[in-house]
Amino acid sequence: MRKDHAMKYSIQFLSILIFCSLTSFAQDSTVNNLVHPKQYSTAPWGQLGDIRQLGTGPIDMILLPGWGFDGTIFNDFMDRHQKDYRMFAVTFPGFGGTAAPPMPEDNETFSNLYWTNGLIKAINDLIEKEKLNKPVLVSCFTYSNIIAMRMALDHAEKVSKVVIVSGMAKFTLNYPSYEPRSLEARQYYVDNLLSKKWFKTVTKTTWDNGNFHPGIFTKDSIKAALYWEMMSSVPIPTMVRYLCEYYCTDLSLEYDRLAVPVLVVVPSFSNEFLSDPKHNYAAPFFHSSWLGAMPASKKIFITTIQDSNAFIMEDQPEKLDAVIAEFLKESFKGIAPLR
Repeated sequence: MRKDHAMKYSIQFLSILIFCSLTSFAQDSTVNNLVHPKQYSTAPWGQLGDIRQLGTGPIDMILLPGWGFDGTIFNDFMDRHQKDYRMFAVTFPGFGGTAAPPMPEDNETFSNLYWTNGLIKAINDLIEKEKLNKPVLVSCFTYSNIIAMRMALDHAEKVSKVVIVSGMAKFTLNYPSYEPRSLEARQYYVDNLLSKKWFKTVTKTTWDNGNFHPGIFTKDSIKAALYWEMMSSVPIPTMVRYLCEYYCTDLSLEYDRLAVPVLVVVPSFSNEFLSDPKHNYAAPFFHSSWLGAMPASKKIFITTIQDSNAFIMEDQPEKLDAVIAEFLKESFKGIAPLR
């Protein structure tokens, strides 16, 4: 990267750090969130944390939970569709109480996508081991969508269709003026600024305060709190590694070579929810990030399910089931953008 670009993003990040200090966000110089805690037992690289199989239907399906969650978020969906699909709900290593992979030797670099590549290997291994017949990949919430999309882009011969539920086209800042303008700039920003100057020493209190608000998940406040507890129970080093690798990707640059149909199901949220300052990231993440996706590829179909938050399977299960069933029909030709 040119020095002027590096300086530009250094100044921008310094502005963010000043803002954070003024709002009483805390760092702890004795903490290193870029490595596992001492005595942490890791799992082998390239394996899944857990796999739950259910169903005897004619369509093979792999269910991918998002950032911080485990395969149990699909329990109700799986119970409803035992006769429709043969389902494999996976848990990414490090989530749901499972052991995370080891950190790479260069633990301060995220653009190598070390853990992400391990997950791609694990999904391919699952397909081969279970002899799955071009399974449908269903991703719910952020991060898992890049695993599903990467399979569609690089292993199109192994999957039939992809469903992205409440994912992001790419990780985007809700401060537009600070958004890196290229993948190279994005990776520099993460490897040299965001991870080392912020995430490395962030405290648990600061992390939780800056994390997704429980209300983002579902309109049911009790279930929303449970989902937040599940997410926040994951050790910060595990969350940081997944998050920073996520931010180091921009699959929207590759949509023009998609060969697999992709259905993107977007939560509507309410106007009241979106106008609340503590949810100022919702529209950029789940709505604006998809702008330009359909013109970039005729394989991408986007629809919105009304009266729903990010976990559409909780707020509107019947509507989500119907949209997915329609998408999986052999006669599928398109879908209404709004529901």
